[in-house]
Amino acid sequence: MLWGAWDHDMRVLHLVFFATLITVPTVGRSGGLVDSLSHPPPALGTFAYNSFVPPVTPGASYVDPVFGTTVRRVTTDHSVDDLYARNMWWSADDTRYLHRNPMGTAFADFLAVINVVTGQVTHNGIPIGTVAADDGFDPVNANALYYHTASSIHQVTLSSNGTWTDSVYFTAPGGQTLNSLGGTINWLDASGRYMVVRYGPEPSVYLYDRQNLAAGPYANPVDGKTTIDAGSYVGITPDGQFLVGYQGADGTSGLYDMGQGVSWRIDHLNRAIAATENIFWSLCGDHGSFISPSDGRDYMVVSNCHDYAELWRVDITNNTAGLDETGQKALPTNLRLISWPTWNEVGSHVSTVARGALRDWTFYATEDGTDTFNSGTVDPATGNITPWHAYRDEIVAFNVLTGASRRLAHHRSRSVDAPGNYYDMPRVSTSWGGTYVGWASNFNQSGVNQTGVIDVYAVRFSSTPSAPTGLRLAIH
Repeated sequence: MLWGAWDHDMRVLHLVFFATLITVPTVGRSGGLVDSLSHPPPALGTFAYNSFVPPVTPGASYVDPVFGTTVRRVTTDHSVDDLYARNMWWSADDTRYLHRNPMGTAFADFLAVINVVTGQVTHNGIPIGTVAADDGFDPVNANALYYHTASSIHQVTLSSNGTWTDSVYFTAPGGQTLNSLGGTINWLDASGRYMVVRYGPEPSVYLYDRQNLAAGPYANPVDGKTTIDAGSYVGITPDGQFLVGYQGADGTSGLYDMGQGVSWRIDHLNRAIAATENIFWSLCGDHGSFISPSDGRDYMVVSNCHDYAELWRVDITNNTAGLDETGQKALPTNLRLISWPTWNEVGSHVSTVARGALRDWTFYATEDGTDTFNSGTVDPATGNITPWHAYRDEIVAFNVLTGASRRLAHHRSRSVDAPGNYYDMPRVSTSWGGTYVGWASNFNQSGVNQTGVIDVYAVRFSSTPSAPTGLRLAIH
């Protein structure tokens, strides 16, 4: 028997536990597991699946007992953040998170900025605006974030002493009211040059060059009625070359009436958007995210949930006209990233890295609705608190070019499909450069939305696992 101890990256929380040395698959403290085996969470001990909750203190963290990654608590107030695929929840330098304060507090329903490592609120009382789900950070300026109110986009500039300033950055022509883009994917490209906004009658989605706002929007704005108003979204690819979204996810479009992915190529030279949309995928709903990796192409990471439970990388320049599922999958440069072991893993939330050395990576949160509060049979011999299977309720990273994967953590959020439990869904989101991947979790604590016990957690990501020593410390 050995004594095991660790100190997390910034030495905020020190924990020492009694540990047993055991043999497990290859582990990286940031890289996670690289195999495809079943790895159930512990049924008993310190990290028991039905009882463990991280300390409710800013900066608290723990080492996942199965995957070996350090999981950080980002929020502590159980608020219902609109966390989703887009990178704009995170500052340009990947160090801060934009949080929605809960009702009943001093800054109820205002925005707070949280240091991801320390968990400390650095700025508070920032207005949430009228389109809360589209609030977010600038991709280049780490001290700038935006919120919409009425006809204007406001820019908030953060100071080092905890103060901030507020100024009007953009006003829609004629003072028209700004409307939501769906709160799902980025409305700024990764360079920060191009901006998507929505206002006025259809077609209502416009593209602006932020280096010349006075020139007005590009020609050929796109329709928001069949995309955003049908329950989906429109945004821009990280490389700024396409407007993208999902159309008819309310059952009005797609091969199987689950919606369809659409793209519009942007002609920056002539300041125009393609006059008609290109349909590139229609084998599942709109849970997905767009990526511009190092091969110079643009893809959507999205599910197939019709004939098989799968996650795919699909080229947004392909055209699916007249094609069934076999034909869509066979289109050039499409790639299946994984075939899930059960149907419970398919169709969950996705988030992609927008830029930098990690821009080939995407993150996926498997969300098994059959894993309910306090469920499962305790099996001390193997830790199977339920009949477990591979990838159940995990945060998983995939390289969209090589297909390599990293299994990062059990998100530990349960009963995610119960009525009223939308905010208990992990709704995975990664920072602009992929340094952190975050998700929401109730940690087996019941409640419905505003009355639930939900917080945001994050893992620092590395694409490379540690050398295969075959050993780690299992905490009990």
